[in-house]
Amino acid sequence: MDINCIRQQFSVFSDINLKNSIFLDGAAGTQMCTRSVDASVKACINHNANLGGLFMTSSRAGTEIEEARKASAHFFNAYETEEIIFGQNMTTLTYNISRCLGRSLKPGDEIVLTQSDHESNISPWLELANDSGLIVKWLPFNLCTYGFDASIATSIINDRTKIVALNYANNVTGTINDIAQVSTIAKKFGALVYVDAVHFAPHGILDVQSLGCDFVVCSSHKLYGPHQGILWGRLDLLESLLPYKLRPTINKPPYKFETGTKNREAIAGLFGAIEHLKWIGKEFGGCAKHSGVREQIVAGMTSIIKHETCLLKKTIKGLQAMEFVTIHGYTAPSTLHLRTPTISFTVHSVRSELIALQLAKKGIFLWHGNNFSPETIKQLKLDDQDGVIRVSISQYTSEEDIERFLSAMYTLRPNT
Repeated sequence: MDINCIRQQFSVFSDINLKNSIFLDGAAGTQMCTRSVDASVKACINHNANLGGLFMTSSRAGTEIEEARKASAHFFNAYETEEIIFGQNMTTLTYNISRCLGRSLKPGDEIVLTQSDHESNISPWLELANDSGLIVKWLPFNLCTYGFDASIATSIINDRTKIVALNYANNVTGTINDIAQVSTIAKKFGALVYVDAVHFAPHGILDVQSLGCDFVVCSSHKLYGPHQGILWGRLDLLESLLPYKLRPTINKPPYKFETGTKNREAIAGLFGAIEHLKWIGKEFGGCAKHSGVREQIVAGMTSIIKHETCLLKKTIKGLQAMEFVTIHGYTAPSTLHLRTPTISFTVHSVRSELIALQLAKKGIFLWHGNNFSPETIKQLKLDDQDGVIRVSISQYTSEEDIERFLSAMYTLRPNT
C-alpha cells in the first residue's frame, strides 16, 4: 500500500497540531477515515429523521441503515442481512444477547469463559451466572501460546455446557485463538459459541462461515469508523430467541434486538468505513472495480495484513534488541501469522505508566495498563493496574513511525 495515499484518507493527518504525532493506539480505537466521517455528517444533515415514516428524510434514513446492514453482512460473510444486529457497542450487545440466552438456562447449567478475554466478554456472563445460578468454568491461559488453551477444551466442555464465550484475538498479547477447534468441540455437546472479534476484525479476514460458531461481535471504532457495535448471529437462532424489547417493536430479527432509537449517524459511518476497505481492495489489492463487495473487502484486508506484518516484524526486531524490554507474545518470524500487529511489553524496573507518559511527551500515542483484560495480565504475573505498554500498528502506521518509536524507546533506557 502507498502509505501517503492511505493517510490522505484520514483528516487527522492534516491537523497542524497533530502533524508530528504518531498514533500507535489503534487497539483501543482507530482514527476515523474520511469516508466514514462524510457518511456520518451526511446522515446528520440530509437523512435526519427517525425510521418508518412515509416522508423523504425518513425513507433516506431507512435506506441508509439497510445499506449498512448489507455491507456488514459482506464484511462478516453472512448469508442473510437479517443476521446483522446493530448496538451501542460490543459490551452492550453482549449484555443484551447474554440476557436473551439466559432466559432458557436453569440453575446448574454451565458456561465456559477464558482467561484470555477482554472483560466485555467476561463480566456479562459472570453476572448472568450469578443471577441465574449457573456454573462458570474457565479455559486457562497458556503461557506458551499467549492465548487460551484450546487443547484442554475437551476436558472442560461437556453435556452440561450451554454457552462457550471466546475471543478471536487477545488484545494484550495479540494471539489469534483457534475458534474453529473449540467450536467443533462445543457443537458435539450442543453448546452455543459466542465470539468477541473486536481485536481481530481490523487485522484479519472475518468469515463467520468458517468458524462454526453462533455469534460474532465487533466494533466499528476499531475499524476506522465511529463508535458502533455490530453483531452477527445465526438466523435460525435469532428467530428462536426471546428478546427484551418494547411491545410495539417488530418481533423478528434483527429489529427485535435493536433497542430504542438507532444511532443512524454512527451506522452510516460504519458503512463509510466498509466503503474505505473496499477502496483499498480496488486501489491496492488488485481487485477489479466491477468485482463483488465481499471480494473487494477481502482484497482490502489482505493488503492491510501485508502492510501491518512488515511493520510488526520491524517493531519486534527493534524491541528485541533492547535488553531492558520483555515482549509478552509471539516473537519468532515463523509465528507472526498467529498474532495481530499489537505488541505488549514491559521495561525492567520501570512502571509502564511512566514509559507511556514519556512517549506521549514525544508525540507518540499508545496505551498502558491492563487494557480491560485483567485475567490476561494476571496470568502474565504483571501488576494488575500498571500492566503493559501496548503498541498498536494500523493501516496508517508508517515505517518512519516505527523508527521514531524505537528511537524514543532507546532514550528511555533505565539506569542499571
